[in-house]
Amino acid sequence: MSTGAQGQNCAVINPYALADLVSGQPIPWNAIPDPASVLEQVLATPYEELFDPKYGGPLYVGLALDKQLNLVRERSPLLDVQLPRDGNDAEAGGLASLDQYTTLAEMARVPELKSILDWPILCGDLSRYSRLRVSLSLPPAVRALVLGRSLSADIVRSITFDPKIVLNAIQGWTPPGAHWATSGEFFHETAEFFDPVQGAVANCYYIAALSAIAWATPFRIAHLTRATGTSQTQFNDQINFCKPDSGGALDKSIEVTEAVPLTASGYPIYCRSREAGESWPAVYEKAYAKLKTGTSSDMPDITQTAWGDCVWATAQLNGGARHYYDTASRSADDLWHLLRSNCLSYRTFNPMTAWTYSTGDAAPDHVDYSSAHIVGSHCYTVLGWAYRDCRRWIVLRNPWGSTEATSSVLDATISMYDVSWWRPITLKDNDGVFAMEIGAFKRYFAGFGTAH
Repeated sequence: MSTGAQGQNCAVINPYALADLVSGQPIPWNAIPDPASVLEQVLATPYEELFDPKYGGPLYVGLALDKQLNLVRERSPLLDVQLPRDGNDAEAGGLASLDQYTTLAEMARVPELKSILDWPILCGDLSRYSRLRVSLSLPPAVRALVLGRSLSADIVRSITFDPKIVLNAIQGWTPPGAHWATSGEFFHETAEFFDPVQGAVANCYYIAALSAIAWATPFRIAHLTRATGTSQTQFNDQINFCKPDSGGALDKSIEVTEAVPLTASGYPIYCRSREAGESWPAVYEKAYAKLKTGTSSDMPDITQTAWGDCVWATAQLNGGARHYYDTASRSADDLWHLLRSNCLSYRTFNPMTAWTYSTGDAAPDHVDYSSAHIVGSHCYTVLGWAYRDCRRWIVLRNPWGSTEATSSVLDATISMYDVSWWRPITLKDNDGVFAMEIGAFKRYFAGFGTAH
């Protein structure tokens, strides 16, 4: 392993997968004119507060920032939120209908709002002269109540690990209201970098690593099966995991069926393929959950894959030596040279991933992730580089399969040499792939790394 920057453990949930889970059905995101508004409503969080854990939003359930602005795991307080079983939005009392109160004094008599005069002020606006509009920051306990109205206890148990629950090693684990079943064929054609799409668990680091392997070394993703019954449909897949920094030495071979957690309506809760009816990303995620938990069950707790190092995860897939490079101590020229030294004909030949700071406040430039549409404590796949308009660009992919950066990005179609043909990548498509100017990459990203 190189002596550069160490990997950062990253964790953030795909908001689109979470919103699908909350709504109980897949939302046609590409057909909705304003997806941001839908996310705000379903996830009970302003869009501009979704992508940084400092706001305590739903994408970082089970995680928190410590005093040093490091993201650490915690048991989510949402697991203990008790909400009334009956009632509706028009019912008087509490937080359900704030327009019923005529003065701040009345609000302060409500148990949940009794400390309202001590809440931090985010902004105050007297621009309309006769009105004072004040925005307050909700304290954690009240914020948990608000989120609890949108994220039911079953939803929370489906997206974050609860250490108080002891699983039966034989029976395995099933998310509330879900069932295990096959979701399609292992491959449609072969493993492709855009196939893995993260689901409703904070394992972005692993999904970004899967995409990096599928892009740089696509033949490593294999479909190894063995028959387990007389029927041709009864078989197990073998997923091989390596020892990092070993040169490819095998660590463990994990056997799993292709059954994965599905909702009652039959759509995936966790990792899925961008190609409908293809299951290899979900099967690889399931095998990784079985590796991490050490269970013998074919139904491992996938929530326990949350929070990890994308370079380490890449090395677990290929056994490569890990190399980490921080951005803060290096110039844009240094980063550009390191990137290109791992590329051939514009594309990475060593699987490469990049990660953002735990929060925008931890970056040297104190960046605003929300305005740039970049996600804090998130891992991305690095696909390669481009040189256009006399500027240097790094090409990245968000494992959500959407939500591309809007700050210092290139709007064009580029081509990269892929084994034996030039593969065009259209940056105008909403598929999570974007090209960012190398100076902006230095500001917004904490580091990147390879395993080879």
